[in-house]
Amino acid sequence: MLFDVLDVRFDEIPGPALSLEVLAAVDRVWDEMVPANPTLFDGPVVLCSDFRQISPHLEVSWSRATYRYRTVRQIRAAPALSSVFVCVLQPALDGRLLVGHMSASTSSPGVIQFPGGNLEPPPPPGQEITTTALRRHAAAELTEETGIAAAPDELTL
Repeated sequence: MLFDVLDVRFDEIPGPALSLEVLAAVDRVWDEMVPANPTLFDGPVVLCSDFRQISPHLEVSWSRATYRYRTVRQIRAAPALSSVFVCVLQPALDGRLLVGHMSASTSSPGVIQFPGGNLEPPPPPGQEITTTALRRHAAAELTEETGIAAAPDELTL
């Protein structure tokens, strides 16, 4: 799905309401994953609650969470949760696009994807996510994963 938008606007909302049963299952699945991959960490992420196009903008409702919420995808009774992810389509000199394998320390080792990562919520709570923040995060991911340095303002939405 592609959106023809000039900007992305973010609206922070409260996190998803998960039952005690689902929360217990999240903890149980996370506790099983960590011994199998001890480099996993429960760092902060941005969940995408909803989005809609209101031309010329894309409006995204988001909430704060941590990586353990990715385990919800493995729990039948749980609602679907998505995170906000940035990626960089970095062309090589010959026009091909740069991709990489996810490291063994991730929740999806070996998966091929563009340089990028889950967006982290801005500290402190109440601070907004903006397209400038998306560019800054994408530039940091590109440098971290490939060693290619790009100024955030060189990246386009």
